Amino acid sequence: MIIAAVIVLLAGFVRAISGFGFALIATPLLLFVLDPKSVVVINIILGILTGVLLLLHTRRHIDVKRMLLMCVGSVFGIPIGAYLLSSLDSSIIKLVIAILIVPFCIVLLLGHSHQFKRDHLGCGISGFISGLIGSSTSFSGPPVALFLLNQGLVKERFIGTLTAYFLFMGAASVSAFSFMGMVTIDLLIKVAILLPTAILGFYIGIKVSPRIDTTLFRRIVVSIVSLAALVIIVTFLLESI
Repeated sequence: MIIAAVIVLLAGFVRAISGFGFALIATPLLLFVLDPKSVVVINIILGILTGVLLLLHTRRHIDVKRMLLMCVGSVFGIPIGAYLLSSLDSSIIKLVIAILIVPFCIVLLLGHSHQFKRDHLGCGISGFISGLIGSSTSFSGPPVALFLLNQGLVKERFIGTLTAYFLFMGAASVSAFSFMGMVTIDLLIKVAILLPTAILGFYIGIKVSPRIDTTLFRRIVVSIVSLAALVIIVTFLLESI
């Protein structure tokens, strides 16, 4: 559990400075030390707990309209994603999404962006895609993160809005997992063991965050998404050999 504790410390740090990325960082690394089903549930619960702490710092910066529109979109996307998961190989879905995301990340890293004029429609669509691929691949962060970044949200508003959105997504997921009997006492014990280091990483991130300017923040967000996409592509290729 020592290795797992170090992993969630890093994930908590990334969550605090970017507003998302806990599962993107923790999932591929925790799979080396924990079973897949435990990893998914542990990440979501720890993500909710660190998200509540983050919300205390960012609650005044939430763009409520954008957040609600993304939540509504995700509600329509989640059941479709669940159907795809039951019908298709989730690794194929992940690969396709990752390949589509990488070029967009490169464009943003180069400093180019084209804001959607129909922002409300874009929020709904990004939430729909997030819910769709989140329920089928646990890769829900990139669509909404890249959309809000492309729309030019300032750092504080970006983090606050994403934090509220992912709390909604996390609560919905944990409710479903509880209904299916996946939240066990043994799993909650693991969460309790890992929570202190996740909180430590979070508070380190909170201390560092004010020193990160807008330009660096954009690069960090895009780099997190790009790294996650590349890990998915490389993992798929290695498993195919």
